[in-house]
Amino acid sequence: MKNTCKKIVTDLTRDKDIDKNLPLYLKLLARRYNAYATVKVSMNFYVLKEIITEQADQNSDIHIYFEKLSDILNKYIINRKAIDESVIEAIDALRSQVERKMKNLTAYTDGYELYEYVLNRMEGTIKNDTEDVDTEQLSAQMFQFVFSDKDTVVINSKLQLLLAQLPVRMTKNKFFDIVTNTLSIYKGGEVSAVDDFCDMLRATVLIQKPDGFETEYPKLYSVYDALCKADYKEMTEKTYDELTDKLSDAALFINQEASAYMLMQEVINDIYTLLLTDVDSYDENQSQTGYKQAVQILEACIESDDMEQLPEQLMTQFMSIEGIQEDIYESVVILEAVFDDIKTGKEAQIVSMELSSVVDKLSLVSKLLSTSLFINLHEEQTVAAEIADNTYIMKLRDKMTEELNSLFTGKDRRVVRSMMSKLLSSMPIFMNSQQEIKDYFDYVLQSCQDAGELTACSRLIKAIMEDA
Repeated sequence: MKNTCKKIVTDLTRDKDIDKNLPLYLKLLARRYNAYATVKVSMNFYVLKEIITEQADQNSDIHIYFEKLSDILNKYIINRKAIDESVIEAIDALRSQVERKMKNLTAYTDGYELYEYVLNRMEGTIKNDTEDVDTEQLSAQMFQFVFSDKDTVVINSKLQLLLAQLPVRMTKNKFFDIVTNTLSIYKGGEVSAVDDFCDMLRATVLIQKPDGFETEYPKLYSVYDALCKADYKEMTEKTYDELTDKLSDAALFINQEASAYMLMQEVINDIYTLLLTDVDSYDENQSQTGYKQAVQILEACIESDDMEQLPEQLMTQFMSIEGIQEDIYESVVILEAVFDDIKTGKEAQIVSMELSSVVDKLSLVSKLLSTSLFINLHEEQTVAAEIADNTYIMKLRDKMTEELNSLFTGKDRRVVRSMMSKLLSSMPIFMNSQQEIKDYFDYVLQSCQDAGELTACSRLIKAIMEDA
């Protein structure tokens, strides 16, 4: 199969027999996409079913979504019901629902991290567990840790890890100067890029919350609300323990829920792929190694009520498709490598041969099978990118400053510092030399007079350096 793929790609790039090879190429790409997604989804669907059956709440949204997926697989892939626009709309809607869930879980993760930062730095004082920190030695260790690598990307990554834990000792004006300088980097670039960056910053400190934030997960919102309203200045040990317990339980729930939805989205993307490519691929793929076994695995998973009812031979079928996914993917890579060039370079032939709808469908599949599980499938491509000039950057700077000022107003200084820390660790490094970085380490550590905060920072930073 790989040789066949290479030959047709070579012929197309040499403009050989376009009328014959272009339709063949698109059919072959659809077949390989279909086979790849079938084998992949058979394994992931099994794991997802295992996760779902272990969850106690059978009426949860994740169970409802799983039942919808099972129904789609059973009707359209196993029992070969004709695929129409209604099922495409159904799978697309299901994908959007899972994406909404993940956006809310991500937002809660960001929100909880803000207050975890605060609670971590209060623990030493509340629990009477502080230690003397040699700030000069710690600063030297951090500097050595960061610059033990020569790779700029690694250095920046290490710096951002440390910035997320360091005490924040700067005025609001200094902080806003850093935001301004960061936005200036985007001057002359695309407006969409700087807008995306600002949206990321807004989401990081929950200036911008996703739809359903207060209603999608009532228990998570209750914990978040308690963290927001807590009196950190007069906090007792009892209140501290209650909040940390709530935060720990909520974080565990988020990890479990997010893991399940991440896998579910991958399964949805694969089933979506099958629905888009099935009509032209099913008959041809029947003879392909591992395809029938993958379909049989899916059928067994759908027919069984729980994991204990799955037939014993299922493990044998799993063994029979071992390595098949990787083998198919090699041919997908060969075909996909020229797909964008064919779309643009052979556009006239695609239109004249009435293949535009096929190309559009395969472009959608290419997104579905990409490494970005939550990629926007229906984003419109603009012909010309709008450029962010100085006027645009300054207006955006003023808007961000106003939003952050409003966010900080009325907040406990510990919470404001946490927000600043999270934002700083999300921005490009604002220091320009090794000496400036060393001076910053020295300054923030020596300026921190809170023994509990300094103890927490020291312990967290040392843990980061030891685990790296």
